[in-house]
Amino acid sequence: MHRAWLVALTLLPAAGACGGSGTAAAPSPRAATTARITPADLKTRELIFADDSMLGRRAGTMGNVRGNAYIVGELTRLGLKPGGDDGSFLQRVPIVSYAVDTAKSRLQAGSATLGAFQQYYPYQPGFDVPARPVNGAQVVYLGAAADSASFPEREALRGKLVVFRSHPEATSLGAPALGPRGRLGLIAGIAITDMDAIIQSSGQYLRTPRLEVREASEVPAGVTQPRMLFVPTAAIPELFGKPLDQLRPGDTGATIQGEVAFEPTDLAAANVVAILEGSDPALRGEYVALGGHNDAIGIVAPVDHDSIRAFNSVVRPHGANDPSGHPTPEQWAQVKTILDSLRRLRPARVDSIVNGADDDGSGSMGLLEIAEAVSKDAARPKRSLLFVWHSGEESGLQGSRWFTDHPTVPRDSIVAQINIDMIARGGPNDEKLGGPGYIQAIGSRRLSTELGDLAEQVNTDRKHGLVFDYTYDADGHPDNFYCRSDHYMYARYGIPIAFFSTGGHRDYHQVTDEVQYLDFEKFARVTSFVADLAGRVANLDHRVVVDKPKPDPQAPCKQ
Repeated sequence: MHRAWLVALTLLPAAGACGGSGTAAAPSPRAATTARITPADLKTRELIFADDSMLGRRAGTMGNVRGNAYIVGELTRLGLKPGGDDGSFLQRVPIVSYAVDTAKSRLQAGSATLGAFQQYYPYQPGFDVPARPVNGAQVVYLGAAADSASFPEREALRGKLVVFRSHPEATSLGAPALGPRGRLGLIAGIAITDMDAIIQSSGQYLRTPRLEVREASEVPAGVTQPRMLFVPTAAIPELFGKPLDQLRPGDTGATIQGEVAFEPTDLAAANVVAILEGSDPALRGEYVALGGHNDAIGIVAPVDHDSIRAFNSVVRPHGANDPSGHPTPEQWAQVKTILDSLRRLRPARVDSIVNGADDDGSGSMGLLEIAEAVSKDAARPKRSLLFVWHSGEESGLQGSRWFTDHPTVPRDSIVAQINIDMIARGGPNDEKLGGPGYIQAIGSRRLSTELGDLAEQVNTDRKHGLVFDYTYDADGHPDNFYCRSDHYMYARYGIPIAFFSTGGHRDYHQVTDEVQYLDFEKFARVTSFVADLAGRVANLDHRVVVDKPKPDPQAPCKQ
């Protein structure tokens, strides 16, 4: 699941690898699975897809390509129809990786040398609009948000690199508007400081190359955006010759020499798309879409598996969805107790691969199990089933946006979309209400009351025994899950969606998201339910009724 952490811009926790902290050796990709959806089949698939050999499946990387190759091989074996580009199962998503060229990104501030990821952390919100040059820009201190009334006038800031003091405890930077008509519309760049805790917790993400979709649209000539830098508090004296606490709004500092350079690389990112044709000639041109995402976080800085898990068990029970925080002495004592008990069982296990067994190995392999079950069932549904394994979910829902903007079937032929992301956990140690039947239902009635009702009916009629938790579907819920996974890219076009997840846990976006922690009985139960719901929708004698207002497909998502 995509993690949006708003700090006046979007920061996403992301990342030679070292691994192997508990993942069993992967069976042969030819290991037998059956026509039924079973815990054993799902485990077989997970041991392949979430193995260290997949290198964390970051979108467009070799590991992601390997994961997609496994999915494509299975779809070919099962005889599904390719639904991608040029008669293949793959739909290319033009994702570009933008990496900071550290050798070319050394700035001079007077006699001081500023190194990327040392004295400053470069960040660019988007690469479709060029960043302004900072070479020759004088540094000017703005102050904090409380000092906004005394900010210099717009014309006085033309071509300057302004330094803004953020609130050190804020989850949002509270930075001033940088739009072309705003007071800071003419600056060369903005350096945000006094945010050391955010830099520390997001340092790995900031070092990791940014992934963006390269669109065909052209930016009007002359349109640029200010360069953005995050500056540790300790580096401020190198800009001004005195520490941050001694600065006053309007103080000037050194003139910057040099530039920040990003190196673009085209990636082999792709959605995997397959079609199971419906049995009714009059309805097979309509589709019930099922989705999961084929990518995960990739490779991060090496950490000890058990240390991270002990820490998160106490301090971050929902993994990256919780702030890193500052543990109390009592919490540190709890962490030490847990880790000491684990050390008596085994030595440290260093790992750097985020295998994404639950996020979203579970959704991806659940889709494969459904594809196998329906392909071998003589009673095929009336409508066609459209399976899409989206790429780039973790880097911003890029594959699902690309697919819905460039669908390989007519967009208005998709009658509903069912998305599954993290469906193999949800026990009492993961979620407060967790248990054998716990599942989160999100968005199922936001466009179609009927679709939400059908989900409840299928659960009852087929005796799946799931208990739907609608807590996270509430308008304005701070976790914003409705906007954070691939289903929303369909919903923005008015396609009814239902998103199912068994929720978060301490291993979310961590190297500890491993196969060993999955509940395969629960996994099979949820997968079977989704298969039955897709079948029920596909066999209706009418399209699912849309009885709620459709959103503007280009407007920001709002839960």
